Amino acid sequence: MRKIFKILIAALSAAALVCFAACGNDESGSVRLVNVSVAEVGTRSDIDYFVIAEPAASTRVSALPQLTFSGDLQLLYGGESGYPQAVVVAKNELVEHVAEELSSKLKKGSAWLLSEEAAAEKIVSAVGAHISQGATPALNEKNLTKEVIKNCSVNFVDAWDCKQEVQEFMRLINGVGESSFGVPQDGFFIENVMHGGKWYNGKITVYTPDGAPALGLAELMCNGGLSNCAETEYKVVDSSIIHTFVTGNSPAADVCVLPVNMAVKLLGGGERYKLLGTLTHGNLYLVSNGKNTVTPRNISQLTGKTVGVVNLPQVPGLTFKTILNKYGIAFTEAG
Repeated sequence: MRKIFKILIAALSAAALVCFAACGNDESGSVRLVNVSVAEVGTRSDIDYFVIAEPAASTRVSALPQLTFSGDLQLLYGGESGYPQAVVVAKNELVEHVAEELSSKLKKGSAWLLSEEAAAEKIVSAVGAHISQGATPALNEKNLTKEVIKNCSVNFVDAWDCKQEVQEFMRLINGVGESSFGVPQDGFFIENVMHGGKWYNGKITVYTPDGAPALGLAELMCNGGLSNCAETEYKVVDSSIIHTFVTGNSPAADVCVLPVNMAVKLLGGGERYKLLGTLTHGNLYLVSNGKNTVTPRNISQLTGKTVGVVNLPQVPGLTFKTILNKYGIAFTEAG
């Protein structure tokens, strides 16, 4: 009898181990995340949804008839007061020269983008005139509709007014990333932009990634530079190298637009640059080949699905992981 009992226990233990192994590899109870390129969006049949930023999202939807918008990450994150995305920083020694005027003009720029004066060809021409030689512009007259401009969520908010949301967002993405980007110190945020607009007898160089961040500077590019300096120069570069212009012994950028996580990681102590404010708030969208629209009420339908994220290791992927965490949805990453 004892022998039979031992055999039974051994059999049950083996079955338990098999079950544990199977369950450990079972992704049916989680969302599977895959890093994809823009060119793969809408073309891979093994992926159910894609996360992609505007204006690339509209470009892909226009190019592929079967592709449709299926969700807004800003809405899933928390509505209009959702995640900060691109921020504007300025060298400490130039803050008194540029902060007041630049902040004022960037605030007006978001409304200008939606006005009749801001024709697509005018914006495209202005941004294109400053783009790196040989680069393919993200903005063109076909993809730059007023709807796309709205989707890019250009809305400048002063540093002190956005301080809490930036700190909270960094706390959340630090919790889902492989490593922490750090926490922005109080000294990184300008307390008051009213610095009197002191004259600067030199050239101020402004760097921005192409796409939505460049759109945020379009009004400045179209209607002249800063009046408090001798010359303003704009440079539109690829997002993959934007960080190189605020690093090194002599950083090239006097003013720079950066992804919020990169700004905090590289400059969050405030020793060299100060944060003027956030420029864009959420231009990430879910698109799919005819799948159901994802809303806060039905987001659990993503469980068991595969989602391809353009730039999974950075803000797009970190934001999506944060949203999944918010709703208690597990996720795995493809190797």
